[in-house]
This record gives sequence, C-alpha cells and structure tokens, in this order.
Amino acid sequence: MAARKDVVIVQLRNPVGHGEPVPVLRVFDDKRMLTLKRAFFEDTIRQVAEIKDVDIKLAVAPSERVAWAQAAVEHLMDRYPKRAEYSKLADRVEILTQDVAPIEQRTAGNLKHCLDNGYQRAVLVGGYTPTLDPNRVKDALGNLHKHPIILGPTIEGGCYLIGLRGDCPEALGLVTVGSDVAYKRSTAALRDADLTWQEIELSYDVGHQEDLEFVINEINHCRYTGDEETGRCTESVLAEFMQDTESDDGDHP
Repeated sequence: MAARKDVVIVQLRNPVGHGEPVPVLRVFDDKRMLTLKRAFFEDTIRQVAEIKDVDIKLAVAPSERVAWAQAAVEHLMDRYPKRAEYSKLADRVEILTQDVAPIEQRTAGNLKHCLDNGYQRAVLVGGYTPTLDPNRVKDALGNLHKHPIILGPTIEGGCYLIGLRGDCPEALGLVTVGSDVAYKRSTAALRDADLTWQEIELSYDVGHQEDLEFVINEINHCRYTGDEETGRCTESVLAEFMQDTESDDGDHP
C-alpha cells in the first residue's frame, strides 16, 4: 500500500452517562451543557483545519453524534467560503463512527484504523480543546519523524495529544487520552513494554472548572494579540450564557 500523508484524529468523548462525565459542564443545565460541548468540538476542528496537507478524522460515538460532526464541518465551510482549507474541508474529513466503549479501546481503534490505511504518522487529540495551537499539532507530527511516540501531557495528569508512527504498532492500546490518569497509565504501560516516547508542551483537555478558566484566559490572550478567531464559537456561547444569567438576575432582584 502506498504511503499516505499525515492524519489528525479529533476524538469526541463518550456521552455523559457512559463512563465519561465532564465535570466542568455540570455547572450548566443539560441544554447549555450540550451547546457548550458542541462549541468546544467545532472550535477544536477549526484549529485542526488550520494545518495544511493533513487529512482529518472525526471519531465519534455513538452514531447519533455523526450529526454533530457533519454540522460542524458544514458550518466551517459556510463561514469561511473564501479560504481553501475550509471551503474544501469536507474533502479532508472522514467521520469514524464507533460504538460507545472504554476510551482506551476507542483510542487504540482510531489509531489502528489510520495506520492500517497507510498513514505513516497519526496524531490524536481530544474533542474538547478549543484553543489548541495548530503549531503544536504540527510540531507533534514533525517530531514523529524522529520519535515513534509523542505524548502531550495535561496539568492534571492526563494527555491531550498522542502521536504514533506507523512502524510502532506495539504501542497501540498502551496510550490514551481523556482522563486525569491517562498520562500515568500510558507512560507506565510504555515503560513496561520497553518503549520510549517524546513529550511536548503541557496543555489541557476540558474536564474541570479550572480548565474552563484556562480556556477563557487563552481566548483573552488571543484577542489581546489580535487573533479574533481562535475559540470564537466557545466565546460566543459563554457570552450568551453570561448575558442570560445577567438577565435572570435583573428579573429577580
């Protein structure tokens, strides 16, 4: 099989109630929680779409969430019709549908799917990293030329990014994202298998109130530096929530 270009996988968590609650979103009611999740997901896709010359896989579970992925792609294409990386985004995207399963199993399955289909380098990120720097993902792909495994740790002890090279299939099932123990479990499993890895800069994967505060600070920093687009959907949703809260307070002195 001919070698294919690099791929970035955006992996959406299992729904709340299927073993992976997202505590930060519990501060909102169900409707707002769903809206904010969609905003996180779309902004994450937008950041990944900034990386040229890579294919994009959107890994969702269960099949009912395919509509999320399709709507996010269509929205970005409509919003940026004059930019090639967005106007043709659908040509770069494949939606990978899975059954709800432990996140470790889904992570391994998504990476294996890409490597089995001829990609030499695959980077997987969580679906709730709305201010993820595209250059950080590009650096991870670049580092895979020198190192077979890349880990992006979070402050809480998880992983927000995993990079894997096609010539290191033995790492499949040993590395994962999406929990506060993902880094500890991944590195312990890699050591036991006598495998080495390279780490990149600390970041976050929204799972706690502190992470939401981190996202807000990141968006504010982007605006300060003249970046008006990073985290735009998340910013709009949070601003709407804040406005609604102020209106409610005004109605009930």
